[in-house]
Amino acid sequence: MKATGSIEVQSWDEKTWDGRPYTEVTGPKMTEALVTFGYSGEVEGTSACRYLMSYYDETRCETVAMEEFTGRVGDREGTIILRHIGAYEDGKVTAEITVVGASGGLTGLRGAAVADWAETGTATFTLEYDV
Repeated sequence: MKATGSIEVQSWDEKTWDGRPYTEVTGPKMTEALVTFGYSGEVEGTSACRYLMSYYDETRCETVAMEEFTGRVGDREGTIILRHIGAYEDGKVTAEITVVGASGGLTGLRGAAVADWAETGTATFTLEYDV
């Protein structure tokens, strides 16, 4: 099955591991970002996501994240946990997004997703899944 929609960044709080705003530190650094997303379309709801990032410089970093989405996928409601493994380079975000857990009406959901991010902080989202 396939569900599509849009994602919008609702909040982004990123700090270095010693608690400084990430924009105050240049060059290589390790950061953590607490992010909330809003989803609309065939995937509708909200999520909380925690990113860990390792920056090479201001234009490149590697990322890992866990995201807890609560809402509706198709006609089912519940929660899914998504694992992100990705990178940011020269303004482009890439990531492998995998469903690693599900509960409620989404129990048993397995799959993977693709998010195509624009510079505006919004993305198109496609989730291919089985229940």
